Amino acid sequence: MEIETLVRGGADNGGYRYLLPFAWMLPTYYATPPGKPIPASGAPRIELTDPDLQARAQRLINVLHWTAQTYAHISGASDADTLKVFLAPEFLFRKGGHAIVPATDTGFGAYDHSTRYELAEALYNAINGTPLFENWLVLAGSHCSALSTERFQGDLLNTTILIRGRRAQRDASVPYVLVEQHYRSSLDDNAVARLAGTDQSVAGRYALNPSQDMDHMIRWDDMTLGVELGLNHGQQALSNDLAHLSRVLGPNMPRPDLQLVASCGASIIDPSCGVKDGALILLADGHSSAYPATIEPRFQIGRYDAARGIARPLPADAMTFSEVPRDDAHGVDYMQGRYAQAGCRQGVWSCKAKLPMLA
Repeated sequence: MEIETLVRGGADNGGYRYLLPFAWMLPTYYATPPGKPIPASGAPRIELTDPDLQARAQRLINVLHWTAQTYAHISGASDADTLKVFLAPEFLFRKGGHAIVPATDTGFGAYDHSTRYELAEALYNAINGTPLFENWLVLAGSHCSALSTERFQGDLLNTTILIRGRRAQRDASVPYVLVEQHYRSSLDDNAVARLAGTDQSVAGRYALNPSQDMDHMIRWDDMTLGVELGLNHGQQALSNDLAHLSRVLGPNMPRPDLQLVASCGASIIDPSCGVKDGALILLADGHSSAYPATIEPRFQIGRYDAARGIARPLPADAMTFSEVPRDDAHGVDYMQGRYAQAGCRQGVWSCKAKLPMLA
């Protein structure tokens, strides 16, 4: 799509006046065993070549169906003018420590890079194949894959998959998008071995490819989305893209209508907010590190105040949380059970009522 169409074309918000957010609270800092989830909560069966990837995809689809049913009573859940947005945390799709990984993997639990296309198609078919997800937008965390070319040995592709559910009327937009983030390895083999069971932070292992830019905006439903992963948000990737476009197209270029961040250890950072005045920023986090051992990941919603240059957080009492069933179909075994033993939960956050897209 041409830049001019991306930043100027179409009516604001595509007819959506409200947003109803959902965020899967799932710890992803350490790799988890895939388990053997079966279809649950009315979800279809997912079939993928890699059994580890299939298990995690099945769990995501199970939780999506559970979310739609659990929150069906929330204001806006069935309204055509309300966009339902589901965020999963970064590193949702990452192989467990004992899984077979590509020879080029740097100890981070990566899949072969070709599997991200198979995953995207399977998730799209499951989500778009039912009217349950009409007017939904799903950000499916991220998929970690190892690059196997001679030039990029040990590098990581961290891929965000965005999927649209059914729409009452189809438009020219593509049904799903893969937002690719290329991270260059910053470690030698000895460092990888030392960190394999301790530091699982992507920031400690990789650096952003400095030649990659202009990859953080999508034109969908006649609205512009800004999409980032945690490392990108921390380094103001979307804001930098917007600054570049402003130099090219002029200072009056419209900013995105909505900003989505899937992270593992990041928070909403004011200078990294790229949306227009009064628009929303959503961040789903997967962080739960070993020290302290048991901290539940966060879900953050902010509304951007351009005059002050800050994202005003949504009050805590405006949000609601429901714990998913404590079974293999909906949850993971994190830190060999220590996370659950400490009373920490896995579940889905939402708001008690739909939010105006712009205020």
